[in-house]
Amino acid sequence: MLRVLVVLTLVSLAVGTPISKDQLLAELRSIIEPFSCAGRAQAMYSDPADCTMFYECVDGHPVYHRSCALTGTVFDQGDQICDWPENVPPPCGTEPVPVTTEAPPPPPFTCDDKPAGTYPDVTNCRAYWECVPGHPPYNRPCALQELVYNPDKGVCDWPRDVVGPCGELQRKRTLNGTDENSGTDENSGTNENSGTEETGFSCAGRTDGLYSDPDNCAMYYECVANHPVYHRPCANHGTVFDEADQICDWPANVAPPCGTEGIFTCAGKAPGSYADPSDCAKFYQCVVDHADPYHFDCPAGGLVFDPEKKICEWPWTVAQPCGYKTD
Repeated sequence: MLRVLVVLTLVSLAVGTPISKDQLLAELRSIIEPFSCAGRAQAMYSDPADCTMFYECVDGHPVYHRSCALTGTVFDQGDQICDWPENVPPPCGTEPVPVTTEAPPPPPFTCDDKPAGTYPDVTNCRAYWECVPGHPPYNRPCALQELVYNPDKGVCDWPRDVVGPCGELQRKRTLNGTDENSGTDENSGTNENSGTEETGFSCAGRTDGLYSDPDNCAMYYECVANHPVYHRPCANHGTVFDEADQICDWPANVAPPCGTEGIFTCAGKAPGSYADPSDCAKFYQCVVDHADPYHFDCPAGGLVFDPEKKICEWPWTVAQPCGYKTD
C-alpha cells in the first residue's frame, strides 16, 4: 500500500499538480476492492487505505467505518484497539518485530508427586492446571479473557498484578538479595486444601460443578466427588459468580440477584452509543432491530466515554461525573 502512495505522489510531482492527502486516499480507495463483512467473524478490521481508520463487522448489519478516537493513534488489528504507533507492528506502526526461534514443546503436564492445588499452564497464560488426588489433571480457563494465571496467588488475575512472562510486573529485589515476589514454577502450585473452610454448604447429593455462595456474590463453592468442599473467591475484584455460565463475570453480564444484567436495554432507543452508568471506561452500542446492546471498552490508556460526543475521550474534555471538564 505504501508503494501505491509513493507512486501516486511521484505522478503528482511529475505532472506538476500537487495532490492532497484526501485526494491520495480517494485515489487509493478507487483502486482497492471495497471492504465487505461477508464471510468475516464479528470483529474490527484494518482499513488498508488509512491506518487511523478501521471497519467493524456486526452480524446482520452494514459495515461500520470508524476512526480512532485519539489523534495520533493508529489501529492495531492484533489487539483490536487504537494505540500509539510505537506500540503497533508495521505497516501502520513502528513496533519492532521480534525474531523468535521455535522451541521444543514442553512435556505433558502430570499431577504425579504434586500436592492438590493449582499450577501454571506453560503453554497458555489464560489457563491453569488443577490437581485433585485420585483424578487426572483438570485444565481450566480463566473466567475472563483479560485475566492470566498468577502463580504467586494461585488464581487468575490482571496482567498488571502478575510477575513473570504472563504478567506486566517486574520482580523486585530486596536488600538481602532475595526476590520480593516469590514466584512458582510448574511444579510449585497453590495448595487448595489450605483455602478450604468449614461452612454450612454441603456437596452431598450434588453433581460435580460450581455453586453460588448465597451469602457472598464474589465467592462460590466447587464440588468434586469424594473431596471436601472448595470455597473459592472470584479472581478479579468487582466480578461476581454466574452459576448459569459457571464463571465469574462483570455484574452487567450476570442476572440478578448478584448481577445487573437486563437493566440496560436498547428497546425504544435509537441506534448509537450510550454511556455505561456503572463504568466510565465502557459504553453500550445499540443497533437497528436489536434490543440487546453490545458492550464495548474504551481504548486503553485512560479514555472515558463522552455521552455528548458519543465517543471515548480524555477525561479533561468530558463533563462530570466521568470527566472533570468544568466549562
